Amino acid sequence: MSDGQASKQGLWTDFLDSHRVEEHSVPLFATASAAVLTKSYGSNRRSVLQRSVEMDALMRGLGDQLIGEFRSGQVVHDGILYFMFRREERGIVPLYFGKAETYGKGDANLSANIADLEKGEGKFGRWGYGYAYHIGDLSAVTLPGHPESKRTRKYEAWRRSLFTENTDEIALNGDLRFWACLWGPERQSIWREYGATRLAFEEYLLIGVASDLYPDDLLNREGRNKLEVGRPL
Repeated sequence: MSDGQASKQGLWTDFLDSHRVEEHSVPLFATASAAVLTKSYGSNRRSVLQRSVEMDALMRGLGDQLIGEFRSGQVVHDGILYFMFRREERGIVPLYFGKAETYGKGDANLSANIADLEKGEGKFGRWGYGYAYHIGDLSAVTLPGHPESKRTRKYEAWRRSLFTENTDEIALNGDLRFWACLWGPERQSIWREYGATRLAFEEYLLIGVASDLYPDDLLNREGRNKLEVGRPL
């Protein structure tokens, strides 16, 4: 490993350790004997991949905190930072980073992605069962009964990465996990020397580092190879 790669690996390892990522991660999907379970959703009762109980509880808990901050008029956190990863012999392998910001596109309004975490299912902090959300769109390329127009190349790539092909059931390709946290000034950035970072910037930093270390695994397409992480931070 070159000095540059060792430096990047150090950044990544420090981030994982400081946030206790593995310890605080949960299964992404509900499973039975390693097969992903499905459920019916929507007015047409279409089949979707089922999130795990633990993942639902984690996201709803984070959502409750953000909604409480918003209603009190004392918003401390930018939103939720999350990532999907696989545990392998080589360690934690990042697959996808993303964010759900507290504020929406309007004039300081609560984001629909966050508001939905209170009682909803469709948006769910970007992990909803509706179309244009991670689980809904992944279901569209994985399960029968979805319109061809809802199949996208992005989630075809997800399906190939996450699931074992050519089986009679939806079998996970390894130990798939999910981690999320509220992102605010108390959180330690992967760029320690910079200090406190905004959520959007931290997502960008993480994608940049991970795309250098795990270029064949990372499913993010935006933000790759734009950060020169080999240089001193």
